[in-house]
Order: sequence, then structure tokens, then C-alpha cells
Amino acid sequence: MAKSLRSKTKRSFRQKKRETGEYAAAAAGRLHRLNSKLLQLTKKDANQDVNTAEVEGDDDDVPESMVVDAEPSSTHMSTHGPRGSRREEWRKSKGMPARATANGMNRQGGIAAKRKAGRSKRRR
Repeated sequence: MAKSLRSKTKRSFRQKKRETGEYAAAAAGRLHRLNSKLLQLTKKDANQDVNTAEVEGDDDDVPESMVVDAEPSSTHMSTHGPRGSRREEWRKSKGMPARATANGMNRQGGIAAKRKAGRSKRRR
């Protein structure tokens, strides 16, 4: 029923994926990397006795150790986009392609599209 990204069901399912699903491992790895970087910084600061006035004054002199995950990770998992439906899984298990090829012809003699052009039939 609810199609909005603000719907409670979609939000709850995404939260479950983040906490217990395949995304949890990536998030835990990222958290571990950030924690280790912060631990190294705090140990280094304690040894060098950094003056806080110097740190607050300059934004241009950010050390490399403070840059966190600047490059995009290659293990990014998106929750957006098409998923494998039950029909696609069944077709794959039988050795068929996931989606059937379009064999139909339109009125002009070209290959028929999967979606019809024009206004949607159901008004929202």
C-alpha cells in the first residue's frame, strides 16, 4: 500500500537490513576503522601535548590522519534499485535468464516495449 520512502514499513525494513543484514558487516568494519584512527590520534595528542588554541584557529592545516573515509569504499551496498523477485529466482534455478526476452511487435513493426508509454492508468 504505502509507496513513499517515508512510510514506516519501508523505513523499518531498511533499519533491519542495516542492523542484522549484509550491510551490518560493512558498517561494523567502518566503525572499527574509525575507532582505531581515533585511538591513534588520542595517543598521539597525549604524547605531543597539543595546544587547543592552535587546533581551533586553523581549518586549512588538517592532518591526513583526520581525513576519514575520503575515498568511496568499493563494498558500498545500496538499498535502492530492483531486487531479485521470486519469479527471477525461479527462472535462474531452472537455468533460464532472469528476465524473459521481449518477442512482441508493436504496430510500427518494432520490438514492443516492456512498459507502455503515456500517462499511468492509476491516478495518484
